[in-house]
Amino acid sequence: MRGRGEIVSVVDFGSRDIRVLVARRDNDGTIQIIGHGTAPAHGCVSQGVIQDRAAAQLSLKRALNFAEKESRTKITSVFCGVNGKKVETFIREGTCKIERDIVEHSNMIEARDIASRDILAPGKRVTSSISAQEWYVDDMRVIDPIGIRGQVLKTRIHFARLPAVIEDNIVTCIESQGRELEDMIFVPIASALGCLTPEDLELGVGVLDLGRGITGLAIYRDFRILGTHCFEWGGYHITRDVAAGLQVSFEEADELILEYGISEACIHEEFDETPESLRGDSDDSAARVKLRSNVPGSPSVVDRVDLDGIVYERAKELLVKVRQHIQARGLTKNLVRGIVLTGGAASIKKYTDLAEAVFQVPCRIGMPTGVEVLPNGVESPEFSAAIGIARHAFEFRAAARHGRIEPRGSMVSVSRRAARFLKRYFL
Repeated sequence: MRGRGEIVSVVDFGSRDIRVLVARRDNDGTIQIIGHGTAPAHGCVSQGVIQDRAAAQLSLKRALNFAEKESRTKITSVFCGVNGKKVETFIREGTCKIERDIVEHSNMIEARDIASRDILAPGKRVTSSISAQEWYVDDMRVIDPIGIRGQVLKTRIHFARLPAVIEDNIVTCIESQGRELEDMIFVPIASALGCLTPEDLELGVGVLDLGRGITGLAIYRDFRILGTHCFEWGGYHITRDVAAGLQVSFEEADELILEYGISEACIHEEFDETPESLRGDSDDSAARVKLRSNVPGSPSVVDRVDLDGIVYERAKELLVKVRQHIQARGLTKNLVRGIVLTGGAASIKKYTDLAEAVFQVPCRIGMPTGVEVLPNGVESPEFSAAIGIARHAFEFRAAARHGRIEPRGSMVSVSRRAARFLKRYFL
């Protein structure tokens, strides 16, 4: 095992790739990524749901092997993100009396149970990240309430409720590789942990995780989660439109989108009030694009303006839907630091320019932050969620050591296996 310090391993089940990171936190609190592995998903994961268990297991195995080899560490347990179009999110409060005038673990459990009472449902699992919980003793916010004296304990918690089948398939996939699942975190929150600064979280910001199949949103202010949501679309919808409009393969559509990006001319034409005579000249609209995978009988060369129009209209539509969601919930005023775009699709050129035009707030690309050492290949927006899962993992472990939460791990895995056995043979 390389070096000293606490080590955690994380898995990000993406629609394009399955990613594994091994992170170490040294005694001074610095975090380093000491190993990583990536394997193409090949369609085995879509919108946060495992579609092909055998293929997902194979991709996970490859990513785990790469990460173990690079880190020279044996991975025995992992943390992972959960996402999906069927995931619902809630923010709830729970209050209880402190019987002995000092907060104990039992008081925290009671407050959590009260907060989650109205969102429990058959066939659903409810999860909450330790970073998405607020605690108040006699209406004064505290980081760790254990041992604090007072009369009333209150909590404000963000919950994610997902179909049990999503978690069960993730657990089965992980356990098939001889590993255990320690905990899960809602991916939009993980993305925020992975790319936002403390100033962002305090002043007010929205993070938009532009995935291939799912786009996640999380809005913060005063270190509080104000709202989250999963939209049932992502970068793949732009790919589909380009593939359909130009009659090329999905692979070439992806390459064209990344090469040409979003047309600056289209953004100016719709949003820029500067007179056209004063704008810089551009001859992009007159350019031609050579296609290599077009179907027989379709044009092998198209006008650049045709490609630009397809990419622009779909990308704008997706951002407008997010804007409408934020406005409908009265959250726009909290975007003091603007919108941070992260995830794989955030690499599309000029996406931030379009976002600024749509949201009318500052926008930037969210790169992984809060980590001292990042190996080559991990310094990109698509790894923000995985970095956030790692930061959550360390916080989870610390909270478990101090009695703030009940750890998952081996006993939970044993109980799950026992429950599955009883259900299969006796129920």
